[in-house]
Amino acid sequence: MKFHHCTIIMLFLSVPTAWSTESKPQSAPEIVAAAERGDADAQFQLARAYLRGEGVPKDVKKAFELMKASADQGNADAIGGLGYFFSNGIAVPKDEKQALEWFRKGAEKGSAKAQLNLGNLLLSGAKNSGTTSENNPAEGLLWIKNAADQNLPEACLAYGSILFSGEHGLPMNYEVAARYLKIAAAADIAAAQNIMGMMSDFGWGVPVDKAMAEQWFRKAALQGYPKAQTNLACILGPLSADKQTRLEALAWLLIAADQDEITATKELDDTVQGLKNGEMDAARVKALELRKLIQKNVP
Repeated sequence: MKFHHCTIIMLFLSVPTAWSTESKPQSAPEIVAAAERGDADAQFQLARAYLRGEGVPKDVKKAFELMKASADQGNADAIGGLGYFFSNGIAVPKDEKQALEWFRKGAEKGSAKAQLNLGNLLLSGAKNSGTTSENNPAEGLLWIKNAADQNLPEACLAYGSILFSGEHGLPMNYEVAARYLKIAAAADIAAAQNIMGMMSDFGWGVPVDKAMAEQWFRKAALQGYPKAQTNLACILGPLSADKQTRLEALAWLLIAADQDEITATKELDDTVQGLKNGEMDAARVKALELRKLIQKNVP
């Protein structure tokens, strides 16, 4: 059987707006009671719950009111959280200028989430001239780094990815990128796990470690991340000499291709002729098993 090595995917990043924080170990009734007493932290937590419909009926208007009440008491994350509402037009008219102002207020009070959102908005404004009142990529990068240096996982993904790719005027730096991306990957962010898999596979900023690469790809693949599913298939080998490994690799390609992952589709086309009779059917059965595992891992 000929050696087959498929292409590891290099495209990866989409960083969502972040504003949430870790929930404190309180029950829902305790949080509600504390919020009614005017506790700013509880108001912030309850605002998040109403926004997402977690433990309470979804109510974006009430979420905004609670977020504003918490912000009025100086809660830094809540101040930045108001920017989230204006940035997305939730419960209030969409207003990027207002979003920028609230993000900046929260960032200056030390909220890592507000710092990340302010940085992202400044970078976005730099890309889309005229969409914000400020276009300052250099400042945006500083705020994202500040958030990452507070170990906010989403910020670590954002800043690590920028260093990984060498974007926004920063030179490519795999070693420093790896330090940030490991934090995001350890927090179970699939995009970061996928990048760490690539870095471990090729020795970019970390020692070459194929077993570690497989572990990172698998973690992200089980979260339903299509690019990691393709990369895991590639590192396993869709034409591996070991039948079970071969079938699992094919199964991951099938799952990724069903999500319109282009590289997976191409790899399947390139692999079909090298398969034995019945192997594709067996791979489809394996794919059904893996999809059940994915469903258990995806919130």
